[in-house]
Amino acid sequence: MLHIQESLSHNNLLLSSILQSQPIHPQPSVSNSRSTRVIEQLQDKLDSVQKEVLSIRKQLESARQVKQQCELESQAYADSNVQYRATIQELIQTLETKQKSLDSTKRSSIHLETQVKKLKDEALASRKQLEDLRRKERVLERDRDMAVAEKGQTERQHLVLRECVQKLSSRFENEVVGLRQDLETVQGQIKVMAERSLILANGVEARIKQRTMERRQLMSQLTAVRTQMEANTQRFVDQVRSELQALMNDVYRTANRTDDFHSAVTKCRGEVSGLVARIRAYTAEASNFE
Repeated sequence: MLHIQESLSHNNLLLSSILQSQPIHPQPSVSNSRSTRVIEQLQDKLDSVQKEVLSIRKQLESARQVKQQCELESQAYADSNVQYRATIQELIQTLETKQKSLDSTKRSSIHLETQVKKLKDEALASRKQLEDLRRKERVLERDRDMAVAEKGQTERQHLVLRECVQKLSSRFENEVVGLRQDLETVQGQIKVMAERSLILANGVEARIKQRTMERRQLMSQLTAVRTQMEANTQRFVDQVRSELQALMNDVYRTANRTDDFHSAVTKCRGEVSGLVARIRAYTAEASNFE
C-alpha cells in the first residue's frame, strides 16, 4: 500500500509539472521541416503524457478505491480486533474456569482412584471370603453326605436290633411255653405219683408226702422263676424299647456326631449282651431245678 501511495505521489508531481509548463508555440525557424518534426515529437510526447495521465488517473482512482477498501478493512480489522480481544478475554476467563474445573476434576479423580483402589481391595477380600465360604461349603457337603450315609447305616442297624428284639421276644415266648409244658408235665407226674402213693404202704406215704412237699417247693420255685422270667422279659423288652427310642432320638438330634452314636450303639449292644447272658443264666437255673 505504501508503494502504491509513493507511485501515485510521483505521478502527481510529474503531471503537475507537465500541466504547469508553458504551452509550446511554433517559432519561426530556418527549417520548417525541423520545426514540424519537433512539433510532432512534442505532440507525440503530449499524447503519450495524456495517455499516461489518464492511466495514472485510473490508477489513482483505483488506488483511492483500494485505500478506501483498506480503510474499511482496517476499521473492520480494528473492530474485529476489539471483538477478538473481548472474545480472547472471555476465552481466558473460560480457560481459567476450565482450569479450576480441571484441577477440581483431578482432585476428584485422585479421590475416586483412592476409592476404586479401596473397592478393589475390598473386592479381593470379599473374593477370598467367598472362596473360604465355598471351601467350607464343600466340607459341609462332604460332612452332610457322611452323616446321611451314617444315618442310613444307623437305620439299618436299628432294623437289625429290632429284628433281634423280635427274635428274642419270640424265643422268650417259646421258652415260657416250654416251661409251662414242663410244669404241666410235672403236675401230671405229681398227680400220677399221688395216685400211686395212695396204694403204697404207710411207710411210703411219709416219703411221698416229703416228695410232694419237695415238688410243691419246686413248683413254687418254677412259678417264681417263670414270674421272674416274664418280668425280666417284659423289663428287658421295655428297656430295649426305651433305649432304642432314646438311641433314635439321639441319632435324629445328633446326626453329625457319629462318635457319640457309635458309643451309644456299643453301649446298647453291651447291655443287650448282658441281658441275654442273664436270661441264659435264668434258663440254666430253671434247667437245674428240673
